[in-house]
Amino acid sequence: MDWIKLIDPLKELVLEVGSFQREAYFSSNEVFYKGKIDLVTSVDLKSEEKLKQGLTKILPFVPVLAEESYHPQKDLPEVFWLVDPLDGTTNFAHRLPWFAISVALMQGKTPVLGMVYNPMTAELFYAVRGQGAYLNDQPIKVSSVDSLLGSLLCTGFPVSKIMDNPDIFIPLFKEFMTKCQGVRRFGSAALDLAYVACGRYEGFWEPYLKPWDTAAGVLLVEEAGGKVTDYRGNSYNPFLNTIVASNGFIHQAMIEITAKYHPDTFKPYRNPFPTVDIIIKFAEGIVLISRKNPPQGWALPGGFVDYGETLEQAAIREAKEETNLDVEIQYLLGCYSDPKRDPRFHTVSTVFVAKGKGELKGMDDAKEAKVFKLEEIPWDFLAFDHAQILKDFLEKEKKISDEVK
Repeated sequence: MDWIKLIDPLKELVLEVGSFQREAYFSSNEVFYKGKIDLVTSVDLKSEEKLKQGLTKILPFVPVLAEESYHPQKDLPEVFWLVDPLDGTTNFAHRLPWFAISVALMQGKTPVLGMVYNPMTAELFYAVRGQGAYLNDQPIKVSSVDSLLGSLLCTGFPVSKIMDNPDIFIPLFKEFMTKCQGVRRFGSAALDLAYVACGRYEGFWEPYLKPWDTAAGVLLVEEAGGKVTDYRGNSYNPFLNTIVASNGFIHQAMIEITAKYHPDTFKPYRNPFPTVDIIIKFAEGIVLISRKNPPQGWALPGGFVDYGETLEQAAIREAKEETNLDVEIQYLLGCYSDPKRDPRFHTVSTVFVAKGKGELKGMDDAKEAKVFKLEEIPWDFLAFDHAQILKDFLEKEKKISDEVK
């Protein structure tokens, strides 16, 4: 079929729905939550219904898969529409005039026609495979900037995942920030891709987008002379979970970076480092130190195990360095793992119980070293997971005492 014949009726439909959105933008609208921060408005739902009705008239027997009514299915239709009725809903709900209608006609996983329209700027982008890309009926091309350092990039963060695990996504953003002219984050992947296509951005990346977010924009970029892959440089289709789009000139430089941060394999923390903590019995109490470094509070003496040391040797050394006490290890309490100890290292700590002797003095990482009677332990001001460690210690001591009796 000659898909270009569909441009005019599709344009008429999209402009009509865009006019409805522009009027609704200045009115009151209902806002609902699909997730913790993922919004949908009554305008999304009404726009989707209008688009589905209009698309069915354009191609009566072609199914419409749309964001607000999409149900995953095992087999995709041979030909179907992919629709995002309002890409940038959060912007719309906050009266930020940056959102778009995105419609793509798909053959399998390949977009053959795509249209992106921003009702607030009256910019209508469209492309037909093999026929070029256009903005308001004028041909567009990607930019000719050929260095990453001279490029302006854009990105977004997945609303369904960023709240729960931001450390997977921030390092990639940070690296690009230091290697390009700037990074923009405006909240509409469809418009971001359209802006790459018309040369306003040199590149775009984002993980965990939905197929309706990218289908039309991908075709715009490709037909404007750009390149689109996944984070590792593999061929892209809208059903993959990572995307890199560029003017082509900087693509290799971009994927050399994104490949290191693929969300399926990237680990934001190093492997756990071994540490020791020491419960020092001294002067009818236990020794705690007031920490110089974050997190602030009272803590057990301890630290990282040096290369070549045994755990016992590290415990004896750390006790001396931080409290000035010589210690004799009595027993091993256990091993503890808590990512909150230090998110750069996620330390695993081996905890020893020891007797101390000498003159108590806070040194090294300790602002102060102090003896606390068991009934005086400052539970609410203990750092790391040391409250749990001390509770386990008290249970162990009670068990030992009961066995002796």
